[in-house]
Amino acid sequence: MNPLLRESSAHVFVDDISCPELHDDDLRHLTKSLRLKDGESVSVSDGAGKWRMCTFRTNAGLEIVGDLFTENVPMPELTIALSPVKSDRTDLAVEKMTEIGIDTVMVLSPLRRSVVRWDNEKARHHVERLSRIARNASMQSRRVFLPKIVGPISLKEALSLPDAAVADPEGDVDIAQCSVVVIGPEGGFDAEERESAPVLVGLGGSVLRAETAAIVAATLMVAHRGRHSDHTG
Repeated sequence: MNPLLRESSAHVFVDDISCPELHDDDLRHLTKSLRLKDGESVSVSDGAGKWRMCTFRTNAGLEIVGDLFTENVPMPELTIALSPVKSDRTDLAVEKMTEIGIDTVMVLSPLRRSVVRWDNEKARHHVERLSRIARNASMQSRRVFLPKIVGPISLKEALSLPDAAVADPEGDVDIAQCSVVVIGPEGGFDAEERESAPVLVGLGGSVLRAETAAIVAATLMVAHRGRHSDHTG
C-alpha cells in the first residue's frame, strides 16, 4: 500500500476524482465521528482504482493537493459466495472480507438447509445494505477498488464459475487454485448439493461457522494472491 494512503487522516469515495466532492454522509462522518480539523489530509478514490490526496477544508470541502494515481486491478479477482446466516453475522463477514481484500461477494439463494431465507425482494434490500457496509469497510481499510456485492445467486450459477470450489472439512484442493470459494449455510450442504461441487477445498480440520469459514477463506485467498504477485513482480 502506498504510504500516502496509510498516513491520510481519512479515506473517502467520490463520484468525480477530478473534482472531488464529499457525499453528505461522508461529510458528517469526517466532521462528527472523526472530528477532522481544517487542513488534515484526506485520500479520495473513485472506487475503480484511481485515487489522489486532498486537504480537508471545513468551509470548502476537499482541496486537491496531490497527483492522480491509478492502481492495477488485483489478479486474479477473488470471489466468495456466501449463504446468509442469522443475526448480524452476515454483516460481519462482508465487513471483514472487504477489509481483507475480496473483490466480489455473492449472496446465495436459499439452499435446502438454509436457516436464513431471503426471497428476491428481501435479498435485494439486504444486498443494498451489505453494499453500504462494504463501502464503509473499504474507507476504513483504504481500498481503492470497491468490492461488488451481488445476489441472489443460485448455487448452480456460483459453481459454474471458473476455478470454483466448495469449502468443506474434507476438501483436499489447494486454495491457491481457487478464485471462487462457496460457503454453505448454517445447516451445511445436503448430500446432493455437496456432490454438485466441482472440487472441495479445505479450510482446516474443524467444522467452521459459515461467517468464520468466509473470513478464513478470504484470508487464505488474498494471502496466496499476494505471494503470487510478489513472485511474479
